[in-house]
Amino acid sequence: MKTFYFACFIFSVWSHTVVAALTETAQQVLATIEWVDIPEGTFLMGSTREEAEAAYEDARLRSSLLEQHTFDAEVPQHRVYLAAYQMSRYEITNAQYRAFVEATSRPTPRGHNGEDTWADETLNADEQPIVGVTWFDAQAFAEWLGGSLPTEAQWERAARGTEAQMYPWGNEPPKARHHANFARRYNRPMPVGTFPKGASPDSIADLAGNVWEWCLDEYSPTFYQNGHQTKNPINLRYRDVLRARVIRGGAWDVGSAFLRSALRFKFYPLDATHTIGFRVIRPHPQVQTGLKD
Repeated sequence: MKTFYFACFIFSVWSHTVVAALTETAQQVLATIEWVDIPEGTFLMGSTREEAEAAYEDARLRSSLLEQHTFDAEVPQHRVYLAAYQMSRYEITNAQYRAFVEATSRPTPRGHNGEDTWADETLNADEQPIVGVTWFDAQAFAEWLGGSLPTEAQWERAARGTEAQMYPWGNEPPKARHHANFARRYNRPMPVGTFPKGASPDSIADLAGNVWEWCLDEYSPTFYQNGHQTKNPINLRYRDVLRARVIRGGAWDVGSAFLRSALRFKFYPLDATHTIGFRVIRPHPQVQTGLKD
């Protein structure tokens, strides 16, 4: 597993190729991100019908309020090819995002009702994951560093490995204070990397619990059933479309039923909340920049 950094490079921005030199501040932030290599290859994505039904029954027993259609969206299980990419080992932190805000005059993080996230002492520690950011805020940060939010497929590959394990750490049910931060055990996001026993097969931290993570894709409950993309799949024809985006991984305020790595959830891209953050990948996928209703 290799970790390395770079500051000036050639990359493809959506449908265009440019040479980009990062600003000094972006270089400094980039140097604080630890990258994990994910090699090219195939992996099993989604759930079998039997797995989805079992997960639904378990969720009902736990009174999670998850509905049948949420589990139907995981079916069918299918094999997907991904080109090699790198993912940040940790969720982006307040300290990293604060440098971005100061350098770019991006709005400071806000809660669902517009409240100042950084004014809340339970949410503003430097090593806590950033929350209170919209999809557009998160993608802007990633682009500032020459990267992107992960596609839904990239996120699931990082969380489950190549053979569709149920959680990042394996198939053992989640244990609070051991694998992940969930079910309000701490009643706040914890500093990134607090639960090393919950790391993924590639040693990526916090892919279950702590905060939901924005993905690049639009949410479609039938995307898997359409079966059109098995190579580097992405469901985002236009970057700026105002449709619900995928979020993954569960958060500190939800129960164990939300922590399965195959679970697909959604959130409106212009909204923000105290339970959604993000991590970044590179290089980023090519997506058109045109607007679409």
